[in-house]
Parts: sequence; structure tokens; C-alpha cells
Amino acid sequence: MSFNKNIREQSLSWPDSFYLETDAKKREELLKARLEQDDSEENRIRYQLLEKRYMKAGRGIDGTDYYMKILMTMEQTADLKDSFLGKRSFRRGLEEIRDRFCLDLLQEKPEYTSLWKDEFLNLWCRYIEACKNDKNYTGIVMGLGQMSDDRLIGKMSNDIDRKTLDLPEKLGLSQDLATFREAAQEAFQYYFS
Repeated sequence: MSFNKNIREQSLSWPDSFYLETDAKKREELLKARLEQDDSEENRIRYQLLEKRYMKAGRGIDGTDYYMKILMTMEQTADLKDSFLGKRSFRRGLEEIRDRFCLDLLQEKPEYTSLWKDEFLNLWCRYIEACKNDKNYTGIVMGLGQMSDDRLIGKMSNDIDRKTLDLPEKLGLSQDLATFREAAQEAFQYYFS
């Protein structure tokens, strides 16, 4: 799925309708309906990614976006790398990133890289929207003012670079998260160009 400025105004077809949906339960319904029509490997992988993103084992969708959780906790995981007492937590954090993002499956099936990119694109769009609308993120002088658009763009650019370049490198996942970075760049261009 590639973004263009008029995509929300167009009649959406599969899979764009799935990737532009932000509600986890609606996304699951859309995908299940599609699987009934087309039980392809591509759609089964989409479902695996959806499960890893939104579902806790045995509980179904519980309202947590685990991809967003990883995005928000990557820095803490990276900080544990050189900590004497945090090595076990670092390994667990790495395992969670690899497991939730299905990075081993991505290595096994590189022909489906676009599925990961589309899912990450959805994640990054949600992240950018949340940041743009968060008064703490966009606030200046103890929340008394709002950041100018230029300052917001600079802050968001630095934030995305840190989360997609610096942290993956520190975690030893630069190559594994290349698609993650591509999706972030595309989302940034969509919102700020």
C-alpha cells in the first residue's frame, strides 16, 4: 500500500481498507471476511501479524497494540544492553521484539516483505497522529504554548530517526528492522511533505 494524499477520498479496495482501519476489532473482522473469500498464504500471514500486534494468547484482542508498546519501550530495552543487572531483561526485550514483529518469519518469507511494510506503515501513521494530537508532545514552556509546525516536523524527524536508526543499531536489529524504517519514512513523508 502506498500513500497518496487523496486515498481517504477514494473508494477503498482490499487491502487498503484493511491497512487504513485503525480499530483492531474492525481490522480483524475485515481480515476474517477476506480469509473466507481468499485463504491465500498472503492473507494468512496478515492474520499472523494481526494476532501478534493485538492479541494476547488465550484472550483475543484486549485493546493493547503490542507494536505500539514495543515502539514505546524500545529505548528502555536498548538501555539494558550494557547494564550488568539488565542483561536478562535485554534478552527478553529482544525476544519480544523479534516475536511480536515476526522477524524470523520475515526472514523465511522475504517475498512478503510488503506485508510487514504495510503493517508498520499503519503503526507509524497511528504513532504520528497520536503525537500530533498530544499536547504534551507538541507543547512548549510547560504546556503553555504549542510548537510551530516547523518545530514539530523537526522533533518528529529526530524521534523517528532515533527509533528507526539509533535504537535498532543499539539492539543489533538494524538489518531486521529495515522495513520498519522504510515504513516510518513513508509515513513521515505522507504527513509532512
